[in-house]
Amino acid sequence: MENEHIIEHIRSMAKKQSKPSEILRYLTVDLEMTDQVNIMKCFSEAFNVTLGEVTMIAAWWHEGSVELNDNDIDAYLMPMVENFQQ
Repeated sequence: MENEHIIEHIRSMAKKQSKPSEILRYLTVDLEMTDQVNIMKCFSEAFNVTLGEVTMIAAWWHEGSVELNDNDIDAYLMPMVENFQQ
């Protein structure tokens, strides 16, 4: 499955203390993902959370042109990443 490699890379980034915004930037810039639902699915699968818990991703974009900036998205998502790191 194509997403398995992506999920493993996301988990690896989390273990290396990457911020959620850095992980999302990997998905949107490095992998050129533009489908918000697919981005949310990857994030939720990587950190074993529901789609409902990551819906705020739809309010963030790497260019900073939407509602949430990097600091905002990090504040929302960091607890999920930290739970995974433990």
